[in-house]
Amino acid sequence: MRLHDSVDRFREALKRAVDEYSLKPVIKEQGVVESVEEGIAVISGLPNAMFYEVVRFSNNLKGIVIDIQEDKVTAVILEKEENVEINTPVYRTGYIVSVPVSDQLLGRIIDPLGKPLDGKPPVKTTVYYPVEREAPALFDRDFVKDQLYTGIKVIDCMFPIGKGQRELILGDPSTGKTSIAVDTIINQKDKDVICIYVSIGQRKQSVLDVYTTLKKYGAMDYTVIVSATSDSYPGLQFLSPYSGTAIAEYFLDKNKDVLIVYDDLTKHAFAYQSLSLLLKRPPGREAFPGDIFYIHSRLLERACKIKDGGSITALPVVETQAGRISSYIPTNVISITDGQIYLDSNLFNINQRPAVDVGRSVSRIGGKTQIPALKEVAEFLRLYYAQFLEVEIFTKLGVKVFGETAEIIRRGKRLRELLKQPKLKSYQVEEQVVIFFLLNEGYFDNIPEDQVNDRADFILKRIKTEHPEILKDIKISKVLTSQIKEKLKKLAEEI
Repeated sequence: MRLHDSVDRFREALKRAVDEYSLKPVIKEQGVVESVEEGIAVISGLPNAMFYEVVRFSNNLKGIVIDIQEDKVTAVILEKEENVEINTPVYRTGYIVSVPVSDQLLGRIIDPLGKPLDGKPPVKTTVYYPVEREAPALFDRDFVKDQLYTGIKVIDCMFPIGKGQRELILGDPSTGKTSIAVDTIINQKDKDVICIYVSIGQRKQSVLDVYTTLKKYGAMDYTVIVSATSDSYPGLQFLSPYSGTAIAEYFLDKNKDVLIVYDDLTKHAFAYQSLSLLLKRPPGREAFPGDIFYIHSRLLERACKIKDGGSITALPVVETQAGRISSYIPTNVISITDGQIYLDSNLFNINQRPAVDVGRSVSRIGGKTQIPALKEVAEFLRLYYAQFLEVEIFTKLGVKVFGETAEIIRRGKRLRELLKQPKLKSYQVEEQVVIFFLLNEGYFDNIPEDQVNDRADFILKRIKTEHPEILKDIKISKVLTSQIKEKLKKLAEEI
């Protein structure tokens, strides 16, 4: 009897399962490869394909649609294409190219598609952000109010960068552009800033060097590296800054402050140039396609400060040749960004490092973000340094100078020495306030030029060990009060 009941129950469950099951047709739009060359596939038979849609080849390789014509589309192959041949079937996926995002990305090296490059398991997440996304609307943005400290004296004092600003770093090869970006990332430790380093077209060894340095100084705990190396396809190199920005927007949506470095947009422009020439698009100025300005502007416009929210601060890097900042890509990015830090090869060669050219560098909005103490001591530094460079020419010609001019030259030389700073050595804002206050008060005037930095470090060490309350007061109050000034003067006179 019990067996009969079990059979009846099983029969009823099976009948119910059959009734509930329905066969639904799965519609897939299929095309075929007409031609393939240098990572570019021309596909016919996909009339409804969308721009930036992911397509999948029959051998499971991925590509993205970057050109749509009446009877065919062109896709960039994102992986090795040895098995992609003419007449290979291609299928639409129906979704726009996206990158997986998660807090687990911190400390990882990934490619622009989110695949791990560090030998660790893939990031498990169900959240994907599209690499192409509209920039926040004007009414959603806020004024840039807070300074993002690089730890580099010449930048924080003379060319301050605000959270939400876009500040270009440009200069000839091997002038220290990447070093400034890496130092800035390291200086964000314990400042609640997420960092994204996007490597575009660099050698694998260069990416490894950056990773090793960041790991050594504990910066990988809050950093993501997105890498498309020089041996990657132009499609991946083109995609990499957009993928990095999508990851930055994930943290922005969590009300975080984010710093993103694009190293560098010159190689990104070359990758897009290669793609455009393969697509038979007409070349324009310097053989670049006509929309090269658009692809960089739509990227950098996504950096912003959100009302009552987080921010994305962008540091794009651009390479110049023989100091020609008037060439096409540098002028494009200069016109998009809110200022530039120009590194001069002549300054670099005479050991003035970081080799920031004060005359050709500018920050158009960062000055509004400086705390009152730093603004007070740095207000006239740029003007003073420019005057010094102007009158120093006369001394090189053998002209004797006296009075106020001699004073400008004496103090200007000390200022130039104080602006020198070795790599990976950062100065907090309160330390910079102390150094430049003492300079303005003339306490370095009688010290030999080559000993100025050592004396400044010695004074800071004494303050940290014997009078730490001075630095603490500046950090908390953000103001250089008369009491703090008197303490600093007294200490400097004792030393």
